[in-house]
Amino acid sequence: ALPSSGLFPADFVGTPVQVEELVGRVCIVMGVDPGDVRVRYFDSADEAPDALRSGGRRHRAVGRYHKADGHAVIELDLREAGQPAVLTAIIAHELGHVRLLGEDRIQGLDVDHERLTDLVTVFLGMGFFTANAAYRFTKSVQGFSVLPLGDLTERMLTGTALGPTHHLGYLTERQFGYALACYCLLRGETDPPWSRLLEPGARAALR
Repeated sequence: ALPSSGLFPADFVGTPVQVEELVGRVCIVMGVDPGDVRVRYFDSADEAPDALRSGGRRHRAVGRYHKADGHAVIELDLREAGQPAVLTAIIAHELGHVRLLGEDRIQGLDVDHERLTDLVTVFLGMGFFTANAAYRFTKSVQGFSVLPLGDLTERMLTGTALGPTHHLGYLTERQFGYALACYCLLRGETDPPWSRLLEPGARAALR
């Protein structure tokens, strides 16, 4: 799926109706029954300060998954509702949990289950969004999913210091790019036009 595939309208502002419609569309792409998914919301601004820190670094959950009353429940941070591309990536990650944990394909205690969840978003058609959300130059605090890696400086990630950066998700840009390259190989795509719209790190690894 790409921004041009109609997942969200140009006037998307993150109303509950728009968000639930977006969840339904991403469900269809990823092979999840939309009728089995319940959407809930939370505001990470309400979390206690201690909950936002781990090992001296800030962390902020922006998505959560669990099961209740026989349904998959994904919880989305209201603070991300106005950023449709990032919100789409968060939804894709949580629906990855639905496919993997909800279908008993993996166990939640598996060491790499969060990285595998990022990876499955690629092979279920949502890798463009999750790869682009993985690494952003921004002054806002960002996290991703149940236990985000938190704030990392660009020097820590790349050895340079051009400005503040944040890492979203559990795979690096390079790992997302490699996964997308494998995805393209499976699809017989050698130079997909959408690759030009990827963020530089993922695009370089894809090529």
